Amino acid sequence: MPRWLVRTITAVVIVAVSLVILDLAGLLVPITSKRTASMAPAIPACDGRALVEGFTYLFRDPHRREIVAIHATGELEGEVVPDPDARDLVLTGRVAGLPGDQVVGRNGSVFVNGVKFDDVRTAAFPRVDLASNRYFVLGDNRSASQDSRDFGPVLRDAIFGRVRLVFWPLGDFGPPEGRRPGAPLGKVSCGR
Repeated sequence: MPRWLVRTITAVVIVAVSLVILDLAGLLVPITSKRTASMAPAIPACDGRALVEGFTYLFRDPHRREIVAIHATGELEGEVVPDPDARDLVLTGRVAGLPGDQVVGRNGSVFVNGVKFDDVRTAAFPRVDLASNRYFVLGDNRSASQDSRDFGPVLRDAIFGRVRLVFWPLGDFGPPEGRRPGAPLGKVSCGR
């Protein structure tokens, strides 16, 4: 057998085994936006697919503006509760508030510690003072998102990974941070 073929097969096997190990360890998790447009356009609505890696947050806490994956219980469009021990549901959201921050929605915007967070139009919501170990997450598509405005601050232990790569649809392939946010889509019917 030619040497180049042996090297190619070896490399493919090593990559495949590595991906299986990362998946089994929960350090590389594929997610889908089935039935939701919460993070659109960063993660495409309804059937967008992305990879979450759980390695980064073993060594550091989430940073503001990162898109995180959260373990939760409940049903989309029903009651959802972030829960570090749950495996029923994976939510995604952009970190707006860190422990010790003050977050409020007023005049159509979100303010963190008195500074405007982004330009996404957001309905008013009351001030939230984040305790230690709590994060405030928001969907990019605020009018169609279940996020901390609904279920409250998220415990650090419920945040298990960072969304690193959108891989479906192929036209949207790439890191979600690199995508231009644009205008939120608003309510989207994804079917059931």
